[in-house]
Amino acid sequence: MARRRTFGTTWWGEAWIRSLEESRFAHEGRLGRGRTYARQDRVREVELSPGRVDARVWGASLYSTHLGVRLLNDDQWDRLLDFIVAKAVYSAELLAGSMPQGLAADAAAAGSPLLPEPGDVSSHCSCPDDGDPCKHSAALCYVAADLIDTDPFVLMFLRGKDRASMVEELRERRARAAGHTRRTRNDVRAGGDRVDPVEAFAAPPRPLPNALPLVEAPGRPNPLRSSAPADSGLNTAGLEQLAADAARRAWAMLLGESSSALELSPQADLIRRAALRHERHLDPTPILELFDGTAEELEAGAIAWSIAGGPGTTVATVKWTATAEQLAPARSALLEAVPEAKLRKSGNAVHAGSIQLRLDQSGEWWRFEAHDRLGWVLASGPFSSPAEAI
Repeated sequence: MARRRTFGTTWWGEAWIRSLEESRFAHEGRLGRGRTYARQDRVREVELSPGRVDARVWGASLYSTHLGVRLLNDDQWDRLLDFIVAKAVYSAELLAGSMPQGLAADAAAAGSPLLPEPGDVSSHCSCPDDGDPCKHSAALCYVAADLIDTDPFVLMFLRGKDRASMVEELRERRARAAGHTRRTRNDVRAGGDRVDPVEAFAAPPRPLPNALPLVEAPGRPNPLRSSAPADSGLNTAGLEQLAADAARRAWAMLLGESSSALELSPQADLIRRAALRHERHLDPTPILELFDGTAEELEAGAIAWSIAGGPGTTVATVKWTATAEQLAPARSALLEAVPEAKLRKSGNAVHAGSIQLRLDQSGEWWRFEAHDRLGWVLASGPFSSPAEAI
């Protein structure tokens, strides 16, 4: 007998459904009809964007259906991120790629709710059903719960901030709270008075005169009309993904926000692609099938890429043996910060409790934090000294 499909199998997915009921967006009976449609796999072509979930849902015909989710404004995001920075355990878990359950109630109390509150969710469908929501929209509610089960950061994305932006802002706020600032590419500006030569050389190229305006987003290549040769080891879907990735990289390079990534090893490039799929809430399985490692190693690498790009991925994946003299500053910093903890050395790292300081081969330090499922996960860096990393 086939196992019946369930939704809300994680705490966050279940909380999403419960919040829709409690906010009176839909009563349980109408949601139940939508659940039946979702179990029948009638929901297709689901697309997420800030404040929206769009799909095509089969009923008597194929209908265009969407859910609207109220975005958090800038003040609400400021309050939420400041609260997370103030509560170290929350920022550590979020930077390690997990969503702490307590954040739901605390975010709501701070006036920056992640889960739906009354009036936060709306629906629209091209079907003739005048119910609000109709069964097609209700079905989409359950498919959204399915996505949240897979990645609870979908809730933040629907409220207006993708994982990469949230992580970057969180790291900046943590740095400011610790009394220092991190330099980013946006700190460097060409032109103006007294530009430092080193900064001017590192600045992105200025636009060419009379250059055509850059499109707002990269396009998608046309679908391939023929299959790859049977003995090539390639498939059409994979080729289309590679073409779309190349277009996205070229577009980012024109913005001055990315390198070509051509210098990466095949495994590092798979981690980069996994990080992009994670940020866009896409299934990482196609990448995992090619990756020479476990799903946990791929996910930890993707988190490292999201935080610090290629250098972060390198320090997270490349192991080497440092001398006792090279690691001595980390031992001293950890003994001062966590005097009661037992220090352990492994290769190029020293850890105490849930904190690990890792040295890269250029002499910079990175902070890793313990994760129940993924092991040591990159949290921040690089830093010039172990004390700064702590």
